Amino acid sequence: MGRTKYTADLLRGNLYLYIIEAKDLPNLDASLFSRKKDVSDPHVTVETYLGGKQSDRLAKTKTIDDDLNPRWLEKFEIELCHELDSIKFMIKDSDLVKSEKIGSVTVSAEDLKKGEEIEGWFTIDGSRKNNGSIRLSIHFISKEDQITSYEVPNCVYPMRIGCSMKMYHNAHAPAVPPYTDVKDRHGEAYKPNQLWIEITEAIEKAEKLIYICGWAVKHDLTLLRSGNNDETLGEQLKRKAASGVISVLVMVWDEALSNEVYPPGMMGTHDEQTFNYFRTTNVQCVKAPRSKEHANALEKKFVNTTFTHHQKCVIVDAAGDDSNRRKLVAFQGGIDLTDGRWDTFEHPLYKTLFTEHKDDFYNGICPTTQQIGPREPWNDQHMYVEGKAAYDILDNFVARWSKLDPDKRNFLYNITDADFDMDWHNDNEDNWNMQYFRSIDSNSVLFNIDQLQHVKTKKGRHYDDSIQKAYIHHIRKAKRFIYIENQYFLGSSYSWKIPHFKCTHLIPMELTLRIIEAIKKNEEFRVYIVIPIHPEGDPKSAPVQEILRWQFYTMQMMYKKIGAAIQDAKLVNAHPTDYLSFFCLTKRDSANNLPQSGLIQPVPHTPPDECRRSFRFMIYVHSKMAIFDDEYIIIGSANINERSMSGRRDSEMAFGGYQPNLLDNGDVRTHRLAVWAAHCGKHMEEHLNPSSMQCMEAMKWLGQENLTEYLKPHPFPSDSHLMTYPLYVEKDGDLDELHSCEEFPVTGGRIMGKASMFLPNRLTT
Repeated sequence: MGRTKYTADLLRGNLYLYIIEAKDLPNLDASLFSRKKDVSDPHVTVETYLGGKQSDRLAKTKTIDDDLNPRWLEKFEIELCHELDSIKFMIKDSDLVKSEKIGSVTVSAEDLKKGEEIEGWFTIDGSRKNNGSIRLSIHFISKEDQITSYEVPNCVYPMRIGCSMKMYHNAHAPAVPPYTDVKDRHGEAYKPNQLWIEITEAIEKAEKLIYICGWAVKHDLTLLRSGNNDETLGEQLKRKAASGVISVLVMVWDEALSNEVYPPGMMGTHDEQTFNYFRTTNVQCVKAPRSKEHANALEKKFVNTTFTHHQKCVIVDAAGDDSNRRKLVAFQGGIDLTDGRWDTFEHPLYKTLFTEHKDDFYNGICPTTQQIGPREPWNDQHMYVEGKAAYDILDNFVARWSKLDPDKRNFLYNITDADFDMDWHNDNEDNWNMQYFRSIDSNSVLFNIDQLQHVKTKKGRHYDDSIQKAYIHHIRKAKRFIYIENQYFLGSSYSWKIPHFKCTHLIPMELTLRIIEAIKKNEEFRVYIVIPIHPEGDPKSAPVQEILRWQFYTMQMMYKKIGAAIQDAKLVNAHPTDYLSFFCLTKRDSANNLPQSGLIQPVPHTPPDECRRSFRFMIYVHSKMAIFDDEYIIIGSANINERSMSGRRDSEMAFGGYQPNLLDNGDVRTHRLAVWAAHCGKHMEEHLNPSSMQCMEAMKWLGQENLTEYLKPHPFPSDSHLMTYPLYVEKDGDLDELHSCEEFPVTGGRIMGKASMFLPNRLTT
């Protein structure tokens, strides 16, 4: 623990820290005008170092005011997936403008890898003769030494057994080919579940409670699209609340830029309209701002306008096996109850403008109207759960509601054993084990005393980042393949070509190292990732361009490391995309699908005009789903970026689960096959073995064919949507633009992106 020159090493596992106390710290606040008790205000940061330079910050304690012998008593559990030569405990004095360094304690990667607990008092190295000492406990447990089960350890919510679960692809999924070309475990044609139909039915059957929370909830949305003057969501909720359902509660994110003066706001979440619609009804609707307690006015304003409540769920009571008692069921995932989300695997651009989408036109990519088109096609994933896991999602809702407005706690339904069968259990072969995960902090939720041992702290504030923990746990556990759909893909920025400290979650690096591990062991292991061709919004705008730049850096890092591993293994014929391939989804339509009347001509040389002439447009991938080995699935609201994964920015939720009796051929596998059939336009035999090279080659071939066609000014119409992401991967892992596609078709905007000089990084990461 001195000034030794350390060698770099890879540490992949969990680091357990206990920062206890310090003594005899120097007084950095000493001055002629200081009072006797006005002394240093110490805190500790924990940082990784590589090549003598800081590469990441792992933890930060609270500040102890005016104390040269502070006691922090803070414990940290930190997932490590870092190349480093040492970690440093930096002891600093917090000042109004910036922190001044008192000194540091350094621990080498070599010492950490021994796996032995390092504890005691350590002398603080610094520029002064006496810098005091600090008492620490440090213990690193490598991935190889950890016990891996399906349950993610040390989370607020444990694994619940005997649950029921269903998965949904998009808001509506008609039971037609290519879905029905897929066979379920019984050899029967797959019958997809119908999300918005089933939500409507569940709300209709509720007798005690209906709880809804969302990033956006639109009161005049019609969940059913029968064409027979379908009731809106708001009308149904008002009717249920007036006809005997005791507790109907709606909690929507309060977008800061949406207000009485300008209700639409910037994000179009309809929070003002929905709140005003329910104001004089029996439905209790509250707006939930994303806030930060105990901060200065500027920081509070930044958090309020930048970060969101992104959780989305519906919780209702349902008929139980016992005629005298009800049970609890819940829906959650990526699909908000708002405009533009209703879609099918066909993803029409124009055909449904005046039918299914007549009151639901939406395009967040380019300025257009229903009479011009196109609509924005939407791909998403959602799920349903019942059993003890449903009470965990209820616990989150109650804790958020109680934190938001303690005076309205009396509107929550008092669930008791007399009314609810809280031990309901699915005893059938197809039962699920489910675990609930979150990203949320103490500014947004009330943690009870029992939960505090399972959450993390930063600057003394508690937060839950168990969604990231779940991803890391199951990436490390995966044996054959991983399939991911996500709206964003950026992270592990400490390993980018140009390191960055604002997007450090571990998921991209964990995926990369799992692939490299397979290359070293000569295992069949594949990772398939589907993302949108670009984030929602104008791809030429500064925010979208910056997100694309961070995404490019992430992909660049992954491919370069995989390319190096291939070279080290001397696999002459291998290519990085044999192990990791990125895809997006696009729609190639036909003039035959234009409505017979009602359309007007778009303005020439605009994206709507380009789309009308070429009949091609992106399908927006909004899903937040990961499948591991066709055994375990995560579905939720969390994107693969720092906003969703840190636990301290956007609030998120997710469930992970598996069927213990059906690991080889269960509903996870069937759902993945159905989703792939919808994306590819057909079921393919290669899909049956996703870890094989034959499957990856088939997906890459189809993706490349669709990319080639999509780049044509007038592509051939097709129901095949899967397209290779338009970047070029060299054999050594170098990543570059395609010479034939440096900008996005139809909309423009550089595919590699461009970093902004003025946007705050926390906004775009």
